[in-house]
Amino acid sequence: MPRLRPAHGLFLLAIALLAFASGLWVVRSSAPPPAPAWLEAWQREVFAPLADDRLSLGQLHAFTAGELWLSSTGDGPQLSYRAGWDGADGPWRMEAPLALSAGERSSLAKATGIAQGGAEQPLSGQLLAQLSEQPVAAVMLAPQQALSVGRLAVSFGSPRLRLQTEQGEAWIYPERGLTLMHKDGELLWLQVVPRERLGR
Repeated sequence: MPRLRPAHGLFLLAIALLAFASGLWVVRSSAPPPAPAWLEAWQREVFAPLADDRLSLGQLHAFTAGELWLSSTGDGPQLSYRAGWDGADGPWRMEAPLALSAGERSSLAKATGIAQGGAEQPLSGQLLAQLSEQPVAAVMLAPQQALSVGRLAVSFGSPRLRLQTEQGEAWIYPERGLTLMHKDGELLWLQVVPRERLGR
Protein backbone atom coordinates (compact mmCIF):
# COMPACT_ATOMS: atom_id res chain seq x y z
CA MET A 1 0.00 0.00 0.00
CA PRO A 2 1.54 3.36 -1.04
CA ARG A 3 2.48 5.78 1.69
CA LEU A 4 0.65 9.13 1.84
CA ARG A 5 2.81 12.13 1.22
CA PRO A 6 2.29 15.33 3.27
CA ALA A 7 0.69 16.98 0.26
CA HIS A 8 -1.87 14.17 0.10
CA GLY A 9 -2.68 14.67 3.77
CA LEU A 10 -3.27 18.37 3.29
CA PHE A 11 -5.52 17.63 0.33
CA LEU A 12 -7.64 15.18 2.34
CA LEU A 13 -7.84 17.67 5.22
CA ALA A 14 -9.05 20.36 2.83
CA ILE A 15 -11.74 17.99 1.47
CA ALA A 16 -12.88 17.14 5.01
CA LEU A 17 -13.10 20.83 5.98
CA LEU A 18 -15.04 21.60 2.80
CA ALA A 19 -17.50 18.79 3.53
CA PHE A 20 -17.93 20.02 7.10
CA ALA A 21 -18.55 23.60 5.95
CA SER A 22 -21.07 22.42 3.36
CA GLY A 23 -22.94 20.38 5.95
CA LEU A 24 -23.01 23.33 8.34
CA TRP A 25 -24.41 25.59 5.60
CA VAL A 26 -27.16 23.07 4.79
CA VAL A 27 -28.16 22.84 8.47
CA ARG A 28 -28.25 26.61 8.86
CA SER A 29 -30.12 27.20 5.59
CA SER A 30 -32.80 24.64 6.58
CA ALA A 31 -33.27 26.07 10.09
CA PRO A 32 -36.63 27.81 10.70
CA PRO A 33 -36.58 31.60 10.34
CA PRO A 34 -36.45 33.56 13.59
CA ALA A 35 -39.66 35.00 15.03
CA PRO A 36 -40.08 38.80 14.90
CA ALA A 37 -38.34 40.45 17.84
CA TRP A 38 -41.54 42.15 19.03
CA LEU A 39 -43.61 38.95 19.20
CA GLU A 40 -42.59 37.79 22.68
CA ALA A 41 -43.70 41.04 24.35
CA TRP A 42 -46.99 41.09 22.43
CA GLN A 43 -47.71 37.50 23.44
CA ARG A 44 -47.06 38.28 27.10
CA GLU A 45 -48.75 41.69 27.39
CA VAL A 46 -51.56 41.50 24.82
CA PHE A 47 -52.27 38.10 23.26
CA ALA A 48 -52.31 35.98 26.44
CA PRO A 49 -54.53 38.38 28.47
CA LEU A 50 -56.92 38.74 25.53
CA ALA A 51 -57.14 34.95 25.07
CA ASP A 52 -58.13 34.81 28.76
CA ASP A 53 -60.74 37.56 28.11
CA ARG A 54 -59.11 39.98 30.55
CA LEU A 55 -57.53 42.65 28.33
CA SER A 56 -58.82 46.19 28.83
CA LEU A 57 -58.46 49.29 26.67
CA GLY A 58 -56.28 50.86 29.36
CA GLN A 59 -53.86 47.92 29.31
CA LEU A 60 -53.61 48.00 25.52
CA HIS A 61 -53.09 51.77 25.49
CA ALA A 62 -50.34 51.48 28.11
CA PHE A 63 -48.58 48.89 25.95
CA THR A 64 -48.81 50.71 22.61
CA ALA A 65 -49.84 54.31 21.97
CA GLY A 66 -52.81 54.82 19.68
CA GLU A 67 -56.16 56.53 19.15
CA LEU A 68 -59.78 55.67 19.79
CA TRP A 69 -62.02 55.81 16.72
CA LEU A 70 -65.79 55.82 16.28
CA SER A 71 -67.31 54.09 13.27
CA SER A 72 -70.71 52.82 12.18
CA THR A 73 -71.44 49.14 11.50
CA GLY A 74 -74.54 47.10 10.77
CA ASP A 75 -74.83 46.45 14.51
CA GLY A 76 -74.62 50.14 15.35
CA PRO A 77 -71.76 52.36 16.53
CA GLN A 78 -68.39 50.71 17.11
CA LEU A 79 -65.37 51.91 19.09
CA SER A 80 -61.96 50.71 17.95
CA TYR A 81 -58.47 51.40 19.23
CA ARG A 82 -55.94 51.86 16.43
CA ALA A 83 -52.17 52.07 16.43
CA GLY A 84 -49.18 51.63 14.17
CA TRP A 85 -45.48 51.07 14.72
CA ASP A 86 -42.29 50.31 12.83
CA GLY A 87 -40.54 47.07 13.68
CA ALA A 88 -37.31 45.54 12.39
CA ASP A 89 -39.46 43.59 9.91
CA GLY A 90 -41.29 46.69 8.65
CA PRO A 91 -44.35 48.76 9.61
CA TRP A 92 -47.45 47.25 11.23
CA ARG A 93 -51.02 48.40 11.78
CA MET A 94 -53.27 47.34 14.65
CA GLU A 95 -57.01 47.59 15.17
CA ALA A 96 -58.77 46.49 18.34
CA PRO A 97 -62.59 46.78 18.56
CA LEU A 98 -63.99 47.18 22.06
CA ALA A 99 -66.60 44.82 23.47
CA LEU A 100 -69.90 46.74 23.59
CA SER A 101 -73.31 45.55 24.72
CA ALA A 102 -76.49 46.44 22.82
CA GLY A 103 -77.30 48.98 25.52
CA GLU A 104 -73.86 50.57 25.26
CA ARG A 105 -74.21 50.82 21.46
CA SER A 106 -77.60 52.48 21.87
CA SER A 107 -76.22 55.00 24.36
CA LEU A 108 -73.25 55.65 22.10
CA ALA A 109 -75.52 56.30 19.13
CA LYS A 110 -77.52 58.85 21.12
CA ALA A 111 -74.43 60.54 22.54
CA THR A 112 -72.59 60.87 19.22
CA GLY A 113 -75.46 61.11 16.76
CA ILE A 114 -73.56 58.94 14.30
CA ALA A 115 -75.79 57.47 11.62
CA GLN A 116 -75.39 54.10 9.93
CA GLY A 117 -72.79 54.48 7.23
CA GLY A 118 -71.50 57.71 8.77
CA ALA A 119 -67.88 58.75 8.42
CA GLU A 120 -65.34 57.47 10.92
CA GLN A 121 -64.02 59.96 13.41
CA PRO A 122 -61.23 60.02 16.01
CA LEU A 123 -62.25 60.58 19.63
CA SER A 124 -60.53 62.58 22.33
CA GLY A 125 -57.88 61.28 24.66
CA GLN A 126 -60.16 62.22 27.54
CA LEU A 127 -62.80 59.75 26.35
CA LEU A 128 -60.13 57.11 25.90
CA ALA A 129 -59.16 57.57 29.55
CA GLN A 130 -62.79 57.37 30.64
CA LEU A 131 -63.20 54.05 28.83
CA SER A 132 -59.94 52.54 30.10
CA GLU A 133 -61.74 49.66 31.84
CA GLN A 134 -63.71 48.69 28.71
CA PRO A 135 -62.82 45.15 27.59
CA VAL A 136 -61.13 44.58 24.24
CA ALA A 137 -63.03 42.20 21.95
CA ALA A 138 -60.20 41.40 19.52
CA VAL A 139 -56.80 42.53 18.31
CA MET A 140 -55.86 42.38 14.64
CA LEU A 141 -52.34 43.06 13.38
CA ALA A 142 -51.46 43.47 9.70
CA PRO A 143 -47.94 43.81 8.28
CA GLN A 144 -47.51 46.62 5.78
CA GLN A 145 -44.83 44.81 3.82
CA ALA A 146 -44.17 41.20 2.88
CA LEU A 147 -43.57 38.83 5.81
CA SER A 148 -43.37 35.04 5.77
CA VAL A 149 -46.05 33.36 7.89
CA GLY A 150 -43.32 30.94 8.96
CA ARG A 151 -41.74 33.74 10.99
CA LEU A 152 -44.72 33.53 13.37
CA ALA A 153 -45.43 29.81 13.07
CA VAL A 154 -41.97 29.09 14.48
CA SER A 155 -43.28 30.47 17.82
CA PHE A 156 -46.81 29.06 17.70
CA GLY A 157 -46.11 25.61 16.23
CA SER A 158 -48.43 23.70 13.90
CA PRO A 159 -52.03 24.97 13.80
CA ARG A 160 -54.84 22.73 14.99
CA LEU A 161 -57.01 23.73 12.03
CA ARG A 162 -56.31 24.90 8.48
CA LEU A 163 -59.16 26.41 6.49
CA GLN A 164 -59.18 27.57 2.87
CA THR A 165 -60.99 30.88 2.42
CA GLU A 166 -61.43 33.44 -0.35
CA GLN A 167 -58.64 35.50 1.25
CA GLY A 168 -56.18 32.64 1.59
CA GLU A 169 -55.47 29.91 4.12
CA ALA A 170 -56.36 30.43 7.80
CA TRP A 171 -54.21 28.75 10.43
CA ILE A 172 -56.24 28.49 13.63
CA TYR A 173 -54.92 27.94 17.16
CA PRO A 174 -58.06 27.66 19.36
CA GLU A 175 -56.06 27.24 22.56
CA ARG A 176 -54.47 30.65 21.92
CA GLY A 177 -57.53 32.39 20.47
CA LEU A 178 -55.29 33.00 17.46
CA THR A 179 -55.82 32.99 13.70
CA LEU A 180 -53.07 33.57 11.13
CA MET A 181 -54.26 34.39 7.62
CA HIS A 182 -51.76 33.95 4.81
CA LYS A 183 -51.67 33.68 1.05
CA ASP A 184 -48.91 31.71 -0.67
CA GLY A 185 -46.92 31.75 2.58
CA GLU A 186 -47.14 35.53 3.01
CA LEU A 187 -48.88 36.76 6.18
CA LEU A 188 -51.95 38.92 5.54
CA TRP A 189 -53.01 39.44 9.15
CA LEU A 190 -53.22 37.82 12.55
CA GLN A 191 -56.10 38.10 14.97
CA VAL A 192 -56.46 37.19 18.64
CA VAL A 193 -59.83 36.88 20.40
CA PRO A 194 -60.94 35.32 23.72
CA ARG A 195 -60.35 31.60 23.21
CA GLU A 196 -63.98 30.76 24.04
CA ARG A 197 -64.97 32.38 20.75
CA LEU A 198 -62.89 29.80 18.87
CA GLY A 199 -64.60 26.95 20.67
CA ARG A 200 -61.66 25.64 22.61
